[in-house]
Formats: sequence, structure tokens, C-alpha cells
Amino acid sequence: MELQKGSTVYFVGIAGTGMAAVAGLLQEAGFRVVGSDSGIYPPMSTMLQELKIRVYSPYDPKNIDDAKPDICVIANALSRGNVELEHVMSMGIPYTSFPEICGEQFIRDRIGVVVTGTHGKTTTTSLLAHALHVLGEDPSFVIGGIPRNFTQSFRLGRGKTFVIEGDEYDTAWFDKGPKFLHYHPHHLIINNIEFDHADIYKNVEAIEDQFVKLCSLVPETGRIFVNSDDPGVTRMLKRTGNDHRFIRVATQGQDRDAHVKVLSYGVKSATPEKQLWELQLQTATLGKVSLETTLTGRHNIANVAQVVACLESLANLHHLSAPLTVAALQKALTTFKPPQRRLDHLGSFNGIDVYEDFAHHPTAVALVIEGFKASFPGKRLVVAFEPRNATSRRNTFQNDYVQKLAGADRILIGQCPVDQRIPEAERMNTRAIAQGIGSKATAFATNEELLETVSKELTPGDAVIFMSSGSFSGVQYQLTNRLKGARA
Repeated sequence: MELQKGSTVYFVGIAGTGMAAVAGLLQEAGFRVVGSDSGIYPPMSTMLQELKIRVYSPYDPKNIDDAKPDICVIANALSRGNVELEHVMSMGIPYTSFPEICGEQFIRDRIGVVVTGTHGKTTTTSLLAHALHVLGEDPSFVIGGIPRNFTQSFRLGRGKTFVIEGDEYDTAWFDKGPKFLHYHPHHLIINNIEFDHADIYKNVEAIEDQFVKLCSLVPETGRIFVNSDDPGVTRMLKRTGNDHRFIRVATQGQDRDAHVKVLSYGVKSATPEKQLWELQLQTATLGKVSLETTLTGRHNIANVAQVVACLESLANLHHLSAPLTVAALQKALTTFKPPQRRLDHLGSFNGIDVYEDFAHHPTAVALVIEGFKASFPGKRLVVAFEPRNATSRRNTFQNDYVQKLAGADRILIGQCPVDQRIPEAERMNTRAIAQGIGSKATAFATNEELLETVSKELTPGDAVIFMSSGSFSGVQYQLTNRLKGARA
């Protein structure tokens, strides 16, 4: 359906991160935007209020009648039985998904730069958008988190490029393909491929199938940046071939024949509030370059390498308005602020440092621990982990968590929500994880019990990282308040 400026677009389930961002884009582009949701909370509720987008709550067919939409955008969290969705269908109102309307309205006619992979999408998308902004390109973007270099998670810029986080999760109840298949990729980053989303994918091969499809959508004039040091990406490459579109990026320097190579990296300086790492890269046009970055850990070095490779290609293909220089790259890297909940330092209290991080996949958990240990080798590291998302509530990664969490000095495992849709034999057993790790790990029935224990155990010189894809019941903030009180 071709939309005319001024058309009314109604978002059913508007408070999701992607939904709210695309709603903001459409409003900025001249459409009338309204929506509905239930149980709305910050930061999306705040963002929607600031955008002055009307949000109905709770769901009710009368909301649709009142808004009189020309088209409805249905969130992928909703399914048949939702009262507004059923009303939309019974009334014959056209409907779509946010990936489809975003791709058709905004990306198709721009240079679509799609950032994909199991890990690092939000950070890499944020860094790439920031770097393009520093280079004076005024990019459009949609970021699947809360960036700190921009006031919002979306922007409709005047430049050629549209940078978007490409999620492999399904699109909607009526479209079970991945979101990223709708984004018209011209430049495509594939940083890593591992098994995830056990609620919709049977195995890693099923996920690789989707990345193969995605590569087939990149035109001859486009480029695909593949992490040739990642086993999952390497397996996928054997199926796609390796034509001129593929730019191999050795994010850890293992692939000696790669087009872009990380030659070295390490810690330059580290304080609880800010860490600085240095790296050396080699690229075709820039040669050997030494850079500094506010991002820490080898996973973030991989993110930086992909961004540099993509920027170099955009410049070589004349999609940037000015040449790419090392000075501009350095400015982008040192002024970059990681998105919210990427090793956020919540404060120092009597020598105790408190952080929170979005890490939830076993690999991401291990990499955050490894990176922190490299930056602060003398600190005792306590990790509090909450299995919150659809995959970590299953026992799919139970043995992996035993191995990956063990890198911390003390491990506290929070409550795992019971999902009745998961057969009991397939549910996560947090006590089994703790037993597998040994005496330095404890599993708790409630997050409140975890809070009581961590409050008593922390001593000066310790650091604690709360890791969760959810809220962790807010215990990380309760802890900081307690420590503030103890300091006072």
C-alpha cells in the first residue's frame, strides 16, 4: 500500500523499541501517528510522550474506531486473539509490520547499511551512525537500544545512508521470516552467527539459512562485511560463495588473507567511569592505523573493525561526501558513548563499583567478564545474572552458562521466570548451573534474596556487574541506594 503524507498510521503495540522508533520516523516524515499498548514503562513511554504521539491504553477496539487509521502496524509480540488485532482484521483495515513499512518508506531509496549478528548489533549500529554523523553525513538510523550520542533511537537524516540494526527474530504473527529481510541491504555487516532464539529456531543451521537469504538480497553494487574469524560466519560463507561483494574482516587477526585485519589490541587506561583501549588495524586504503576507542573487550574490537571496514567501503564507492581520514575515525571512536546498559557504571561507593550490562547469551556473558578482567585485573568481580529472555529461560544453554559464568570470582544467579509454554523438562535449572560452577556460585529463588546476599558480601575493592536482558527487578538500583546510604 502506497501511503500519502498525512495518512494516519496506527501502531498496535507501539511501546516496543523498534515500533516506537519507526513510529517516530513516520511522524517526522509527515504522517499522523497514533498507537496503543498496555503496561507501558520507560524509556519508551517517556520517548512517546516527548514525541507527543497519542497512545491508547489498554487495548480496545474502540481505540481503532476513534483513530480511523489508513493502515495499522502490528507488533511481533502480538498474536491472534488480541482484541485490536481482531478488530483490524474484521474491519478490513490494511495492516503491515514495522520492518516492512520501515524498509519500504525509508530504506529502499537510500543506501541501506544493515548491521547483523548474534551479538553486538546495537553497539555497532550506534557507533556507525555516530561515525557517519562525525563525518558530516547526516545519516538516517534506527537503533535497537538507547544511544547516548543522539537524543533518540531514530533519525530521519538528509544523507544517503540509512543505518539499521538487523534482527534475525521473526517479523510478525503473519510473517515468520526475520526482520532483516525487509531492510533492502546495500552494505551488510555480519559480525557473528551463533545459536539463539530457541523459541523460534530449531538449530544454528536454521539461523544460517536466514543469513544466506539475506546475503542474496545485496545487489552487485553493494558489499557484505563478514567476520572471517567467526566460526558461524565461516560456515555460512561456504554456502554463499565468496564473490566481489564479500569483504572479509579478521576481527581478531586470525584470517591473514582478510581485506581488513586487526593487528593488535589492548588496554591503554582504565578507571571505573571510563576505559580506553587501543588497537591497530590494517586496511586496503588506510594502511596500518593506530586507533583508540572507548569500547572495551575483544568483542567490541570486532565491532570497531567492522565499522571501519564499512566506512572505508562507503568512501571508496563514493557514498560519502568527503574522504575518510584517520583523524575523523579517531574523533568518532573517542567521542563515542556506548548505548545504555553496555557496562554502565552506576557508581562507586566506599570502594565498591556497580555496573549493569545487557549481556544474556552465554558468549556475551563470557566476553563482558573477559573484557572487564582485562581492564581491572586486580578487582574481585562479582557477577549477578538473571535468565530472562525466551532462550535463557530454557535449558538450551544450561551447560554453557556453567562454563561462561565461571570466569567471575563470585556468581549470583537470579530467579528464572517460569514459562508454562516451555515443557518442564526443557526449563532452565539455575541451581544446576550453580552446582556445576561450584562453591563460588549461588542460585536464588527470588531477586530480592540475591539483593540481600550481595549487599552483605561486597567489600571495598569489589566490582559487581548485573547482567540481564530484562529489568532484574531493579535490584541493581536498590543496591546502589543502599550503598549510598552506607556511605552517607
